[in-house]
Amino acid sequence: MSICYIGCNPSQVNILLALPEFSGNPPCEVNFPLTASDQLIDVLIAGTGVPNLTVLAASISDWNSPPAALFILPESGYASAVEHLHHHPRVGRSIFFCKDTPVAIQNGLGDVLRFFNKRKSLDLDNSVSGNYTSNNVSPRWLFQLMMEKLDEYIYFKDKDSRFLAVSRYLTVNCKKDSPEEILGLTDFEFFDRTHAEEAFSDERKIATGQFKDLYKEEKILKDGKIRWVASRKLPLHTRSKHLAGSFGLSRDITDEKEMQQRLEQNHERMQAELLLAKNLQKTLIQQSFPAFTTSSSGESLQIATRYVPSFHLSGDFFYVFKTGSNCAAVLLADVMGHGVRSAMVTAMIQIAVQELHAYADQPIEFMNHLNDMLHRSMQSTDQTIFATAVYCHLDLESKLLKYIQAGASHGILLQGDHRANPTEFDATSICPALGLIPQTEYLESSVQLASGDKVVLFTDGIVEAASGNEIFGEMRLKEFLLNNRQTLLPRLMDDLIGSVQSFTQNKDFEDDVCLVGLNLV
Repeated sequence: MSICYIGCNPSQVNILLALPEFSGNPPCEVNFPLTASDQLIDVLIAGTGVPNLTVLAASISDWNSPPAALFILPESGYASAVEHLHHHPRVGRSIFFCKDTPVAIQNGLGDVLRFFNKRKSLDLDNSVSGNYTSNNVSPRWLFQLMMEKLDEYIYFKDKDSRFLAVSRYLTVNCKKDSPEEILGLTDFEFFDRTHAEEAFSDERKIATGQFKDLYKEEKILKDGKIRWVASRKLPLHTRSKHLAGSFGLSRDITDEKEMQQRLEQNHERMQAELLLAKNLQKTLIQQSFPAFTTSSSGESLQIATRYVPSFHLSGDFFYVFKTGSNCAAVLLADVMGHGVRSAMVTAMIQIAVQELHAYADQPIEFMNHLNDMLHRSMQSTDQTIFATAVYCHLDLESKLLKYIQAGASHGILLQGDHRANPTEFDATSICPALGLIPQTEYLESSVQLASGDKVVLFTDGIVEAASGNEIFGEMRLKEFLLNNRQTLLPRLMDDLIGSVQSFTQNKDFEDDVCLVGLNLV
């Protein structure tokens, strides 16, 4: 048992220490504030030095586990003081009183100890009354602190939506000086009629058990201005489970709503601009190709392309054109990343290709110049942006294919000879990606084609398409081409995309996809 005293003068302390009841457990002195202290107090003795006994009595009576207490009162005015404290609505039954005499103090302590021991022997369960605080904390005090300090519209209402308690913040915003001026009133006295009627209807449904809870964002007219309010309302039950009304918290979210509206407007505008850019980029993607035929044998080059952007804008690019010597030239590029930035780089590549037509029959010079042009453009941005690419030059008369790879492998040869497996372009000749290193000398490789051979150029969106932690990869690509080598080129492109989608179990691609197929027929 923890016995404490506060506000006792030396005479009163000596009396306490001399009492035989405390010979083995002497009381200890405590100081204000008692509320929220970690001092365990089972029995409290308050001396005549306590400045306001009513405040102390009300405070400890509100504690989650009020101590048994003895208040020592002066002999003069004792009767009126006891009358006042005994009948005060905030003072609990665990408080006893005695006059400031040795005999009275001893007798009073006897009453207090008997009360404490009796309560202890009953083994009462205090949790059913709302055990939400530690021993020396008053839920009433916490509630008052919350209602006084939080910048929130907090309110409790009866079944007729009349205010039972309101926060200081609500009081100020209703232009009242004290919460007492609002008690008994309704929303009709403070808000526009439309909002008041809607709130009344909602709270009636809560107070009659039709609604278990309610969350709503709504507009109100306050001081001639439209405001947005988010409200959370719940049924108000007494401790005996009687449905007495409703309570809730409302928050002004006007600033958040206006910001959200601005963001949505900006998003819609950005989406519209991206859609416009996407459509523009789509119109710039090559839709038709020159006719390529040989003058001697009449053989021709069949071309098929597929272009699937993963985002509104793509970082993949291809261009097929005829050189000055009547050869076929193909550039396929894959810019780092995707979206607006990569789309801007593809536009730069497209412009550069137009300017480099004079070098089309010289693959090394073509790629050297293209790399330097991109590097100069990228250097001014202070950002590392590059593009992997493959440039192919096909002489239809000799059937000699020359190619240059920058940064990655982008091509597979599918020979018409059924005994030959698909082979990737020579990986040993891969040079740095475009735009990274100025004055790079690119290396040229070549392969002799025959009638019926196919060449498939692809970007990373195909081989890096993933299913979990597993990617489609070059091996699956070659296996697909081997099993479908007899398929006509346009159908081959479509089936390849379908095979990747089946592998990922997703119709959308995480990266841009670009395919260019060539077939000597």
